[in-house]
Amino acid sequence: MKKLKRAVGNFVTGDEFWDREKEIRLFTELLDEGAHILMAAPRRIGKTSLMREVAQRIKERYYCLHVDLQKSESPADAIAELGKATRPFAGLWAKTKGVFQNILEKVTENVESIGLEDLTVTLRSGMTSADWQSKGDQLFSTLAETEKPVIVFFDELPILINRLLKGKEYKITPERRAATDSFMSWIRDLSIRQKGKIRLVITGSIGIEPSLRQANLSATLNTFTSFILPPWSEETASECLKALANQYGLSIHEDALHLISEKLGYLIPHHVQMFFDNIYTDCRLHSDTEVTKKRVKNIYETKMLSIQGHAELSHMEERLKMAFGMEVYPLALEIVTETAVSGLLSSETAISIFNSYSIEDYVSKDILRNILEILQHDGYIKKKGEEFVFISNLLRDWWKNHFGYGYVPVSKRRA
Repeated sequence: MKKLKRAVGNFVTGDEFWDREKEIRLFTELLDEGAHILMAAPRRIGKTSLMREVAQRIKERYYCLHVDLQKSESPADAIAELGKATRPFAGLWAKTKGVFQNILEKVTENVESIGLEDLTVTLRSGMTSADWQSKGDQLFSTLAETEKPVIVFFDELPILINRLLKGKEYKITPERRAATDSFMSWIRDLSIRQKGKIRLVITGSIGIEPSLRQANLSATLNTFTSFILPPWSEETASECLKALANQYGLSIHEDALHLISEKLGYLIPHHVQMFFDNIYTDCRLHSDTEVTKKRVKNIYETKMLSIQGHAELSHMEERLKMAFGMEVYPLALEIVTETAVSGLLSSETAISIFNSYSIEDYVSKDILRNILEILQHDGYIKKKGEEFVFISNLLRDWWKNHFGYGYVPVSKRRA
């Protein structure tokens, strides 16, 4: 029997990993066929957990390297992180030390005693913006010669690309575009040269495709197979909630289960377990074990929509700044807020909002179209007929609570 936890961290594997068997089979089949994969899905839906679970299941047949690029700012940082990822494997680490020999021989202390965070700094210290590609080629060439195929999971590569392409000012310049083109073209070339020996997997909490499309660099991804990770179905979410309730000694009513799914709308696993965590806490505080429809409604309104303790929802606002920069951010924020407050966004309303802004010196010739594409790609809104609506009821209601106070919808301004 699976032993679930009512609250989760960054990722889960083993007994804490719930369902996703179909996705695991499809993902593994693609890897076995030698495909390079681009995994697209909204934040907190379980991308990292799926990668970790797959890696755990196929570790006898592959070397699985997990490369976290969330803090990386340059291609050299990415190569250093990849080098660090080989350390758990003695054979691969020995080869990596050979690649970075000129850097490591300058280290006065025992290399094996260096902590993981310091190891990244050490490997990075000897690389310049000019020789990252040489080190990267050497490292991948050695990985391609191992007795088992290698899978490199590049987690949060889109964040690195966004930084590389837009800098701290969040503006695309010819120099930044050229640097991004060089790095992504190298990855594309690598995916072709090492096909069959090394599999590359790209994923992240923001979309890489919209950013590259803004700079006309979409072609650098054409060797990757898209893999869409969907939300849980209501049946899967309900089964998970029942298992959690049973494990923690709660009795959850069927109508309460349905209301949880209805309130969330888009069943992101983390949000389902976050809801249960609030339910469990409320039951403990009131010395009760009954999870009723009334309790679910109360918890949704007082806890789930609270502006406190929801870092993952607050991050959705921060992502707007990351995706658009401070010049375009107010426009994107108003478009999302209009959608939350009004319940939908028409093309006419979006154009009206856009026309009220004066945005200069931006690389895109079609800012509004890019904004709507990125908002769809990154899990804010979706097309419904000729209009746009929120994908997640939870995010919509939270956004309305957080940003809707005092906001006047476009329709009322006209009136």
